[in-house]
Amino acid sequence: MKKAILILFGMLATVGMTTMDASAQNGSVALGIRATPDGGGFNAQFYPSRHFTIETQINAGGIMGGYRGESFNAVLLFQGRIYMPDPSWQIYLGGGIHGGVWDHDGRGRYWNGDYWVNDRNTEGIFGLDAIGGVQYKFKRIPLSLSADMKPAINLVEEQRAFWHNFVGLSARFHIR
Repeated sequence: MKKAILILFGMLATVGMTTMDASAQNGSVALGIRATPDGGGFNAQFYPSRHFTIETQINAGGIMGGYRGESFNAVLLFQGRIYMPDPSWQIYLGGGIHGGVWDHDGRGRYWNGDYWVNDRNTEGIFGLDAIGGVQYKFKRIPLSLSADMKPAINLVEEQRAFWHNFVGLSARFHIR
């Protein structure tokens, strides 16, 4: 399972680097952070065209006492963009994949009174994601703010909804 996770992260990194080169030639790049009620992470958006975005995320979930344990995952999303009459406002919809690890109970290693117990129920995760949100890009400064919902389902082990990092607020600095 660890090999599969490493291979997945390698593939996501390769795709991210490839799209970074392509988007640097055709559009802009935005780097930022995404905060969620149970964690958060870093993200990057690549704009190969005006109406299409590729987003990568590295997320940690459940670290703020969230739903069912802790997780660490990478996400690759493809999004279509709809511009409002004021082009500073955009709606985006899309989907993609995620992969990583999930510690179901979040207890990890604990002291039971006599000795340390490793009580992790950790599994590799891989699944499908959807995303929908709204973004505002400031006109005078290279900054955008967005709010989104990102439901996901795990396809490994048991097929079930994955609630970590479900809703988020992002701030991104546009490099180009």
